[in-house]
Amino acid sequence: MNRIVAVVATVCGLWVLLASPRSPGEMLVKFGLAAVLLVFAYRRFSAPPGKTAEYAKREDGAFLRFDVKPATLPISLFMAAFAVVCAWGIVGSAVAYLWVMGLLFVAGAALLLLSDPRGGGAGRPRSFRVGPEGIEVDGRVLRKDDIHQLRIKNKLAGDVEIVYDTRRGVSTGTLVGLAHRRKLAEVAYRIEVESGGKAHVLAAGLDEITARGLVAEVGKALNPGA
Repeated sequence: MNRIVAVVATVCGLWVLLASPRSPGEMLVKFGLAAVLLVFAYRRFSAPPGKTAEYAKREDGAFLRFDVKPATLPISLFMAAFAVVCAWGIVGSAVAYLWVMGLLFVAGAALLLLSDPRGGGAGRPRSFRVGPEGIEVDGRVLRKDDIHQLRIKNKLAGDVEIVYDTRRGVSTGTLVGLAHRRKLAEVAYRIEVESGGKAHVLAAGLDEITARGLVAEVGKALNPGA
């Protein structure tokens, strides 16, 4: 699916480059939108193929190495398509100063397609080593005696309060936003290890089952005789 999305985004990005802007402002909208689409296409093409996260373990000397691939970031296709189409439609419109709104739509498309609400590093693969002496992550060795706890966090899993107006109901935008938040929350789990008063991220962008399984594996590697 990621490959299909990447191909569609690439075609759209190249098509935008063929548009004929009628003002310098529309030129900015054109190249800005094309850049967003092509960068998004590259990221999707490079993303892991699975919707859920996965990990593999292998022996590495006295340690056990874990290689973790995060789940693909869900995107709100409805909202992203709306922003892209609106920005696209402004290129070549020749309406004075409408390009300013076009830049806002480009910024909205970039926010929806390129940012990751799950937190920094949630979209990149990670690797760390675990052994009876401790955990090695990001080139730093955390001694077992200094480790306070392993924990699973998800900043998007909290409940959201919805104020319902009996006269107006709930807007479509609100429902779309909540549905997208639920999808994000499903793959926004991260594993942190607390050591020396600091939290170190072992893996991020995980689904709940993968996160719980990985924590169990790390615990076994830390205490092989338990």
